[in-house]
Amino acid sequence: MKTLLCLLLVLANASCAGWRRWPWGSTQEYPGPMENDVEPLPPGDAERLPPGPEEVLVLRHADPVQVRPAGLTASFPLSFYSKSLRVNSGASVVSAPGGRAEVLWPGGNSLLLFGRTTGRVGSVSRGEPSFVFRQIERAQLEFKTEEQVELVGGARLTVGTGPFVIEHVRNGILRVKNQSKGAGTIAYREGLLTLDPGEVVDLPLLAAGGSPLQSDPGLKEVREGAVFVRWSGQVELTPEAGGLRARALGEHQISGLGLALRMDRGEQALFLPHAMREDAAAPAPAPAPTPKP
Repeated sequence: MKTLLCLLLVLANASCAGWRRWPWGSTQEYPGPMENDVEPLPPGDAERLPPGPEEVLVLRHADPVQVRPAGLTASFPLSFYSKSLRVNSGASVVSAPGGRAEVLWPGGNSLLLFGRTTGRVGSVSRGEPSFVFRQIERAQLEFKTEEQVELVGGARLTVGTGPFVIEHVRNGILRVKNQSKGAGTIAYREGLLTLDPGEVVDLPLLAAGGSPLQSDPGLKEVREGAVFVRWSGQVELTPEAGGLRARALGEHQISGLGLALRMDRGEQALFLPHAMREDAAAPAPAPAPTPKP
């Protein structure tokens, strides 16, 4: 009898869990249900990026590789018996550590993704780059026709040849190598960099991003050698050592070499070409020893 009574008490306690809170019937203990900070929720990629008219071929060369076609909310892996897939622009390609994927366009352009590299196929007809990188470990471009890709951070790389190699060499630095016989250009903030055959450039991944900036038509422009500076307000600019020295005299706005500066009155900034900055940072050679008589 006691055993039956204990069993009934246990069952009654379990069935009455919803009576502990008001309103009755809720089984949520703690914490309460999550509430949306934004109502309605912002649209995801499936709604924000509908499929475009362009079609590309995605190939899996090494596992693991996943593809998320445009309009879907989840990706799926390319298995060993289904190594290729045709998708429309707006689709995402994910290469995980150890993986290698290739994106082929009808015109012959090719993009290889190595390791932890992800991105989205852009729609040129909608004014987007051919490919938008979201993460890069290593990638290689081999283009037959001139197209544009968006790098991590927002910088735009325009090439019509190849190969061009993009690597995330260390934290905060993206390296672009031109291993082709033609030139390419990189639009980085307010600068336009020309990458000739054999040249290498390191792009800082800034918190403010590296997207190309639209220049203010009201700014004055001055060039000294390879240094190009835009400014307005109370600034004194003087040529110095192949570059420009700027001294703030009051309210002003000045930008150059990819930087936008705001200085206090009396502060100075020296804009120098990259090669001259390296020479200035190098230690001076030690003086030759005086010969003994």
